[in-house]
Amino acid sequence: MKRKIVCVVVSGWMVATLLLTSCGSEAVEEEKKVAPPKETVEVPKEVVVPKEVVAPKEEAEMVKWTGKKLDGTVVEKMLEKPKYGGVYNYARDVQPVQWDRRTRPIVWNTEPVMEELLVKPWTRGAAGTEEWDVGHFAFAPLGTLDGLLGESWEYQEPDTLTFHIRQGVHWALDPTSEASRLVGGRELTGDDVVFSWRRSFSAGGWNRRAAPTLVDMENLENSIFLSPDDKWAVVIKVQAGQAGNVYQRVTEASDIQPRDVIEKYGDMNDWKNVVGTGPFILKDYVGASAITYVRNPNYWRHDPFFPENQLPYVDTLKALIIPDMSTRLAGIRTGKVDSLYRLTAEDAEPVLATNPALGRRIGFNSNPPRIAMRTDKKPFDDLQVRRALAMAINQQEILDVFYEGQAAINNFPTPPIPTFRDVYIPLDELPESVQELFGYHPEKARELLAEAGYPDGFKTEILITAPWADLFSIVKEYWAIIGVDLELDVRDASVFAGISSRRTYSETMITTATLINPYLVRWGRSRTAPSMVNDPKLEEAFLAMDAAYFDPTLRDQLMKEANRHAQEQVYEIMLPAPHNYTIWQPWLKGFYGTNYASYLNSFLHPVYVWIDQDIKEAMGY
Repeated sequence: MKRKIVCVVVSGWMVATLLLTSCGSEAVEEEKKVAPPKETVEVPKEVVVPKEVVAPKEEAEMVKWTGKKLDGTVVEKMLEKPKYGGVYNYARDVQPVQWDRRTRPIVWNTEPVMEELLVKPWTRGAAGTEEWDVGHFAFAPLGTLDGLLGESWEYQEPDTLTFHIRQGVHWALDPTSEASRLVGGRELTGDDVVFSWRRSFSAGGWNRRAAPTLVDMENLENSIFLSPDDKWAVVIKVQAGQAGNVYQRVTEASDIQPRDVIEKYGDMNDWKNVVGTGPFILKDYVGASAITYVRNPNYWRHDPFFPENQLPYVDTLKALIIPDMSTRLAGIRTGKVDSLYRLTAEDAEPVLATNPALGRRIGFNSNPPRIAMRTDKKPFDDLQVRRALAMAINQQEILDVFYEGQAAINNFPTPPIPTFRDVYIPLDELPESVQELFGYHPEKARELLAEAGYPDGFKTEILITAPWADLFSIVKEYWAIIGVDLELDVRDASVFAGISSRRTYSETMITTATLINPYLVRWGRSRTAPSMVNDPKLEEAFLAMDAAYFDPTLRDQLMKEANRHAQEQVYEIMLPAPHNYTIWQPWLKGFYGTNYASYLNSFLHPVYVWIDQDIKEAMGY
């Protein structure tokens, strides 16, 4: 019998058609097994395509920069000397939720204003030595961070972290702001750091929820305090073996706030009360429209490539809040928006075709789609069922046809990005039992279901939002071939977010939790795992990795072992992760498509970029 092909029409932002095998039993009998796809590189690297620009002007000043990689290799580049002035228009798809970071790990709208202790080094990214990626939402490997508000730190085993705070940094002064006048542009102190960290670890603070591992959680003055011998040294006492978790959170994921403002107003949830030490001053906010920041004229940092230049370069930074994708794309086509990120190939390619001068960067999606399952309920408590569901999905076909090759396979629990090159395990190095999960084996999937007690399959449902309907219509067809009847429960984004955060979905759901820090094993711990995982082995792995945090070789080996175990247990079913595009105008210089310059900071790059007004005017904008 000739193999049947069913054409499934999809709509919206996805590809128009996808060829799928029919769900008839005869087709299943003739179905050929598809081996797992081969990876072409050990760690898939993002592709940075140089932008085409207006012919360089003779007066453009080029300067030779020399840097050195961690391995000692010398790198030389010719860089165009930046110029000051202009407005950087940056588009966001969501409006601010709040303005005080105490209770949330990410408050993007205050990131140009507030600062943390450490930052990813700009010179080691695409602009400089190109050693690792600073464009993904991921924490940096130990020892690769530069000092920001913290100049240095040390760890005294087994329970003490000491951070030395930078002197000479002042809070930004805006004479038109009551809160800023209250602080008065005074110098940042070690006491500000102690106050901010105690606040984030107090009841209701996000650090308390995420890392309740200080030596005395009830009396924080016993856990976070100034050194009695040095008013610029902040000491944190942690429970033995928990220093790594705390280090990650207080260095790259905790804003330092002025004590004066919090004590007077109670918090900074009113945007008018936001005062920081950062490169920009928050000047105006028009709800659901735009946030305006202006250059902090007294900012303390200088350009690492041009040390004589005080940062930032642009006079004004505008975050344009544009929820609609077509409107954002129209903005960059018409020159009203300077950069866009998190675009799919389908969104980006037509714009690049009509605007070839735009810069572009193609990178791995750090929010890979996976299927979370209630492993605390039947039938998903059975490993054979989970394996069957994984092997019934033709990953290669989805990658080739649905995503037209613009996607990555084998992206969880550790994403294949340069930052995690020492932890990521290529598919051909994984156990055969794991490799099999990425192939297409509907016959074996049926056999596994029968062995698990479901010879006729079963009915189930998956909780998703509308943008995922096309992809999961395809998953539905694949599962139907093995007798699993999948119903798509499509919910509004806000409703989905509530159900997802409470983990109250009924059977399965789409999860795209960002893989910013695989060492936290949030995907495999009982209190945080989307799939309700209860696996003592993964809990032990987390504790062992945290204890070994300051021994990267041991920690990475433990992470690899945890990866293999988690993938063998199929706690989540991976799906191909579509590539992300970042595109930008040719007059936006010093950008390189880099968005994330810190662990939980997606908005720090504006401090480095500059606007080439001559190119912008020459292009008619």
